[in-house]
Amino acid sequence: MVESVTIVNKESGEQIEIGTGANYVLDSVDWDSPSVTMQSYRTPFQIGKTLSGVVVGTRKPTITGYIIADVTKINSLGMTWEEYNKRQKQEIEQKKKELNKLISVYQDVTIKVGEYNLDARPTGFVKYSTDSKENNEILCLFSIEFECFNPMFYKQSKTVVLATTESKFTFPMILTSDTKDEYAVFGEIAKRQSMIAENDGDVDVGCTIIIQAKGGEIKNPKVYNVTTGEYIQLTNMTLKNGEWLVITTEIGEEDVLYYNIYNGSVSSARRISSVDVGSSFFKIRRGSAYYGYSVSSQYENNVDMRLTYTERYANIEEM
Repeated sequence: MVESVTIVNKESGEQIEIGTGANYVLDSVDWDSPSVTMQSYRTPFQIGKTLSGVVVGTRKPTITGYIIADVTKINSLGMTWEEYNKRQKQEIEQKKKELNKLISVYQDVTIKVGEYNLDARPTGFVKYSTDSKENNEILCLFSIEFECFNPMFYKQSKTVVLATTESKFTFPMILTSDTKDEYAVFGEIAKRQSMIAENDGDVDVGCTIIIQAKGGEIKNPKVYNVTTGEYIQLTNMTLKNGEWLVITTEIGEEDVLYYNIYNGSVSSARRISSVDVGSSFFKIRRGSAYYGYSVSSQYENNVDMRLTYTERYANIEEM
């Protein structure tokens, strides 16, 4: 059972915890369950139908709680009962204002539950009870309704490093006269034929691939799923030292963007269209799979390549 949730306004960064402490006390959370539609078609004289796809709908959670007057902030010494009740009511109204400021139908929020997150948009303003037993100078019952256009919970992203520079520098570093005619090695490229990516979530997910040239140029970079053979490759593409690509494979956001450093500043993104005809914006499949990379052989020591993805879950342990 959920004991506490934190709502974070993604635009302002402000947040409120609704839990078991003072001010905002959690009553209940209805997480809802996304609808699932099976798409199918039927040919003449066919028995039954042929499944053509699965569509998962949105999630519409509701959070219900109480605003409680924080009496520890009220110095009741010398107050009449009426004055004390008035101060409690002012405390309730102040907490309402803070909640109203956080919840807007024009701004997205993230609902945090332990290590899990759920992105949402309020579908209305905060609703307060009109019953005097639930809305008075001591407490106030409220509810907030949301819609999650991506209905899946998620945790912190994972990163798989396919190639990078490994530091050889140690402190203190002592260079003796015996090594005066030799090179001091401060780092070297860590070559990896393939690395495993584990997706413990409930669905396949897109990923972000960052490819950067370090120490020299690279040509025709390629990233692939060793198991399935799916890949994405840039053809007739040369990255000079310090330049990089950001490949996004999330559904609806598929893209390849190019960046460089000009006069000490990061350039504006430039969309790249030189993607090999057999490429696909592959997803990180559920379970485990190995991923590898390649570049034109004479440039393989100049690569820094990372693959980042976020596992997503239909339900969480606290539900």
